[in-house]
Amino acid sequence: METRGRRFQWLYALILLFCAATTARAAGEYRTVEIESLKITIDSEWGIRTAPGYLPVRFDITNLGEARVVEIVGQGMRYIRTLRTGQPGGLVVRQAVRLARGDRVRLTIPVPIFADSENIRFEIREDDRTLERFNYTGFQSRSRPDGASALIVADPASAFGQMAPRLPRMLPPPTGAVSGRFTVAPGGSAVTVAPGGPSVTVAPGGRTLDFLLDPSRLPVNWLGYTSLRAVVIGPQEWKQLNEAQKDAVLTWTACGGDLMFVDGDMSALLPSAQTARVLSEPAVRGYFFGRIHLLTSPALEAAGLGSVLAAAEKLQDSNWALPANRASDWGVIAARGFRVPIPGVGRVPARAYFSILFVFSILIGPVNYWVLRRKRRQVLLVLTAPLISLIFIVLLAGYVLAGEGLGVRGRAVTFTMLDQVRKQASTRASISLYAAGMTPSGGLRFARDVAVFPIGPDGAGSRERQTLDLTDAQRFSTGVIQARSPTNLEEISFRPARERLSFSREAGGISVVNGLGAPISALLYRDGDTVYSLAGPLPSGGKAILRTGAVEAGTVVPSGLPLSSRFLHLVENQPRGSYLAVLERSPFWDPGLSSVAERDSFHLVIGWPEGQP
Repeated sequence: METRGRRFQWLYALILLFCAATTARAAGEYRTVEIESLKITIDSEWGIRTAPGYLPVRFDITNLGEARVVEIVGQGMRYIRTLRTGQPGGLVVRQAVRLARGDRVRLTIPVPIFADSENIRFEIREDDRTLERFNYTGFQSRSRPDGASALIVADPASAFGQMAPRLPRMLPPPTGAVSGRFTVAPGGSAVTVAPGGPSVTVAPGGRTLDFLLDPSRLPVNWLGYTSLRAVVIGPQEWKQLNEAQKDAVLTWTACGGDLMFVDGDMSALLPSAQTARVLSEPAVRGYFFGRIHLLTSPALEAAGLGSVLAAAEKLQDSNWALPANRASDWGVIAARGFRVPIPGVGRVPARAYFSILFVFSILIGPVNYWVLRRKRRQVLLVLTAPLISLIFIVLLAGYVLAGEGLGVRGRAVTFTMLDQVRKQASTRASISLYAAGMTPSGGLRFARDVAVFPIGPDGAGSRERQTLDLTDAQRFSTGVIQARSPTNLEEISFRPARERLSFSREAGGISVVNGLGAPISALLYRDGDTVYSLAGPLPSGGKAILRTGAVEAGTVVPSGLPLSSRFLHLVENQPRGSYLAVLERSPFWDPGLSSVAERDSFHLVIGWPEGQP
């Protein structure tokens, strides 16, 4: 037994070292192929350890032939490890691309990722033929936020690019069921499986957690950045980005990301921003949910990227930061499989269903046979059995419709940051849906620039095989929402916003005009040290005079609200020059369906009439 155990230890040690070797560089593929008048470049290189979010697979396609329509199809497998066992899942993602003669199309395919281990392979199809198959890309996509890779955008010809190779953090020791220790030494890395057990040393080099990319290789869709811990970039690299790439980075920052701008000025990132620097280093500026950090090369290299990221983490509310699993309640399910319990929706009535099926089995079997035998009509079994089955199908369907009806019920807790000067808004939402009767035809449909995290009924992610079509929108046709089953989503979006509240001073005090596009049930406006509030609900387009006086946080945030801890601190410490508005419904979030019956949703907006400070 001891020899067998030592063999197992050796095997496990070799597996650990093999895994370490395979993660020495950024996961993915970067190559160009030419096939049937098409020149195709695929770039799937990204972080080797990512948080739940999206993997950006970049394509550059040039059509040298006649007009055509090709389809990009990715098929993958995922494995989710639970406390007791592991569960596999699958993913199919596709996008049709229309190409005229001579067209060159650059696009980013955002692939949803959230499992402990995933792999995906893309292929190019035309007229049901496979033109080219690319290699599999494997990665870990359920890493803790502090263990997720950071992207360092570096041009080797720039001053920052020459320093960048010294910035990446080393990979942390592998974890698992092996007893012993893992150490990284200047001469190599050693794995000791147990005291007195095998010890294996490999040469160092390349074992880094973070990765470098040239500016030209950055995605043009912000969703891919959701799986990263941070983005580090210099001023020369920023100038090399096109407008779509810049917009993607800034959108990700607005949705909660940490953008490290090295040796640059705020005016280069945000030309309209106030560029007064903070005296302390590093200078930090809030940008909607995210943070922009102004760093100097000497300070960054002296402190190390790991220390800078650890310090940045303390400057931001983790509940609204990226990666999304930084939230303290990430994946927490409140009750009955719902992250946000929906009033009137309970557990599946399993006892009632079992009772109906039990009666059905008795009637269609023993009772049916006994009655026909007494009448000596056993030959009629071929007629009575289908008839009884049909009756019970109608009975069961009627019971479901009478008890639950049709349609989709939902509940959402949303938080929107609205900058009325920039005319932009960023929204974070926790959503629970319940489809009664049947699964909605077509599944869920979102805009292509909305980050959607299907966390499943247990908070660990959906195990169902997902099908995602990105041709016109982001349509999850299967694998996310199912009939009579809890559906839980986290959603992040950023969009232009003309909605606003208008405040003005009048003889009777401060008045407000509601231009948010929805009725307001509660409103707090802080002007200096004075807090003003509404005396009652304010309809869309309505005007009211605000009253002064302190307001208890419980009057704004209901006591029984799920995730209420996220908002109480904000109400008690409301920033100056801002307002907090609770809406009866929100125009800032998308349930993915054309019609959802909302029940007890909570929509909070924090807005800055004079712009976010």
